[in-house]
Amino acid sequence: MSGVSTRRLFSMPTFEGLRLIRAYLAENSHLNLDSAIAAIQAAEADAVALDLQASAVLHELVPIGASLDGVTFYRSCIETVVVELQPIWAKTMTAGRKRFISKLSDEDDISIFEAGALLADPPSWDDVSWWDSITARVRKAKDAQKMEQARQAELLSIEYEKKRLVDLGLDVEPEWTGFEDNFAGYDVLSYEIGNHGLVSKLIEVKSTTASPLRFMITRNEWNTAQEYSDNYVFHVWDMDRETPVLYERKSADVAPLIPSDNNKGKWSLAEIPLGAT
Repeated sequence: MSGVSTRRLFSMPTFEGLRLIRAYLAENSHLNLDSAIAAIQAAEADAVALDLQASAVLHELVPIGASLDGVTFYRSCIETVVVELQPIWAKTMTAGRKRFISKLSDEDDISIFEAGALLADPPSWDDVSWWDSITARVRKAKDAQKMEQARQAELLSIEYEKKRLVDLGLDVEPEWTGFEDNFAGYDVLSYEIGNHGLVSKLIEVKSTTASPLRFMITRNEWNTAQEYSDNYVFHVWDMDRETPVLYERKSADVAPLIPSDNNKGKWSLAEIPLGAT
């Protein structure tokens, strides 16, 4: 983005600069982007208050056909920054409008949402539809990021197991089971040396950036862990490090931390703290 920060892109001087650039380009078809900016700087007294460099970057992102009318224009700009650039605060949008706004620390950010008429109370149906659409796209992006992190952790486990098997003098390769079968109950098939030859080592790979360190386990994963007992282990990678750190836990280590069912229901997802093992 030519060195332009998201902070600069999500600002009123940038939005207003983009509106002016688009207006100049619409009225002067012979102008390109650079010449339109030069014309604005020469003719508009208020140009010094605009961030035209950031506006030029945003021009490449906001759909060309976006309306230049107030509320609609602001909503287009907000949507573009949130969806395309995924600022850190965007993740909070999935928590609900009021909670999201309460978490914004910059009054300028809040004023931008106000300019887009997105804070009306009560909201109109159009407002609700806009928020739902954006949060759905933010959630999808978050899920994609989580999947990417999970796959990176699985690759780390495969590389770790390859080296371990070589060190053991075993001429076998680990298999990436989780990529081929989402319902296998584990992610990597590796091997150990048993009393009578090779034995399977089933690895469920977890990635975390949580503090304190913890990971999530599903009912299906735990059922598989119980079925295979000593042959099943958890690889938990702390991804919040420059070089990810591996924590390996056996089923027996995790068992005391698994919640109990009762006559009112059964657990389906459990949070396991690493520090407690």
